[in-house]
Amino acid sequence: MKLNEKIFEKMSLEEKIGQMFMIGFFGETLSPTVRKFIDLQNIGFIDIFARNISSVEQATALMNEIHKQAKIPPMIFTDQEGGIVCQFAELTSTFANHMGLAATGNPAFTELAAEIMAEDLDLMGIDGFIAPTMDVNYEPDNPIIGLRAFSDDTETVIEYGKAFIKGVNQIGLAAMPKHFPGHGGSRLDSHLVLPSLDYCEEFFTAFDLVPFKEVAKKSDFMMTAHIAIPYIDPTGMPATFSKKFLVDILRNKFEFEGVLVTDCLEMDVIKNNYSPEEMVRYAIDADVDVLLLSHSLELQKELYEILLQKVKKGEINEARIDRSVKRILAVKEKYGMLATAKERDINKAVQDMRNKRDIEEFVCRHSIVLLRDKPGKIPLNTDQKLGIIEWDKTRSTIQIHEPSHKSYLEIHAKKYFSNVDVLLLPLKRPDFPIIKDFLQSHDDILVSPFSRTPEVERLQADVIREILKFRDDVVVIATGNPYDIRHFPEARTYLATFGFRDCQIKALFDIITGKYRATGKLPVEIKGIFPRWYRWDYDV
Repeated sequence: MKLNEKIFEKMSLEEKIGQMFMIGFFGETLSPTVRKFIDLQNIGFIDIFARNISSVEQATALMNEIHKQAKIPPMIFTDQEGGIVCQFAELTSTFANHMGLAATGNPAFTELAAEIMAEDLDLMGIDGFIAPTMDVNYEPDNPIIGLRAFSDDTETVIEYGKAFIKGVNQIGLAAMPKHFPGHGGSRLDSHLVLPSLDYCEEFFTAFDLVPFKEVAKKSDFMMTAHIAIPYIDPTGMPATFSKKFLVDILRNKFEFEGVLVTDCLEMDVIKNNYSPEEMVRYAIDADVDVLLLSHSLELQKELYEILLQKVKKGEINEARIDRSVKRILAVKEKYGMLATAKERDINKAVQDMRNKRDIEEFVCRHSIVLLRDKPGKIPLNTDQKLGIIEWDKTRSTIQIHEPSHKSYLEIHAKKYFSNVDVLLLPLKRPDFPIIKDFLQSHDDILVSPFSRTPEVERLQADVIREILKFRDDVVVIATGNPYDIRHFPEARTYLATFGFRDCQIKALFDIITGKYRATGKLPVEIKGIFPRWYRWDYDV
């Protein structure tokens, strides 16, 4: 008898139910109440966020603490896609976002990037990535996926997604492809509202479902999406609760036998439209194995108790629970989570962390795309007076009135240029006389929008069009989605970095100062402007 089977035979119902939850918490240590919940309820999975991390030492100690909790050590996951989605920020390797990795034109770079990111996370005791993103981003106005996708081309997403999974698995960590059945065609943010896509079954199947079909049989985990496609499931249910998608298509048609995890049930689209009882009932009916709740301990406890009582009352057959728990234990045994608690050496983690920056920089350098340079501005003269115009930054799921005030370019610019000034603009109509004075008082100008949502994209574009009327020789650098140029196609010099991490911005300045040439190619089409896989020819 296998170890997972022996353990299963000895588990109480309460312990089984606990394995079906992935929880998040606040703070950099386990509070007594969170620790007690994990221990007594035998919680199966933990989701780690940036709010839990302050240093490599602290993070490693936290993972060691978590792994010592519960009868069966919890398996720890985190969203680590690369680029802008890195819960450990600059503490660990970041590389570029998925779209930037695809821009290199080399799947081997994606595999290598995932492998190195996994090495760093493994040093701290992380067990799995909630990645890669297998969504095909064919909607340029998508506010939640965008540069988090490898491409708007299905085959590219498949090729690079498989490479990412392979890299993670080579280090012995688990990958969790997301967001099934596909979020790439949405114009709405599913953190806030339910995207209901008006696509026929043939179209959605050809674009969105194919990447998941290609990885389903060999995946140990899969994450759902809060998205509805009425032409396929007329109930209008979010796919997270849809038997049509999760049972008929994913389990039966695509033969996925792994652990199925919901996207967070505390997103507004779920929390504001479904009661806790409905969340449990619909998820279990749709053959979900793990319910993810990232924030509220009270709600986590409530859903745990609801599920437990439903089984005790006979409303849910215990055999249904057993099916999920057996899947969970089988996967945990595969990743070495059943024999002993996983403990990491803190000193080794600190010593060996992020020791392959040269490879990070090499890969990121190949990800930068120069799309246009009609006046031949590149390379810039580092002795000239450089002005940088940026905006306040806001994440896609944070309202526009809650920005952070920071420059992504300033620190690195000052390492390359002797005279640098930054003008940081608010996310509203600015004072144009100030901008005009800034443009006139500098030799070269970098204008760097960071767009994740259509609202921010249009707001920044309105300003950029005015800037281009004052000076048409500015260098525009998209550090978020690459689609910005749709709103100012007259821009004469335009680059895309697909993110703002240190390795990406360093690579950008290596290129715009002439140390290297940009070799990246655009992995998506910008309709009417650039075809997919386009890059500027320096020799034109």
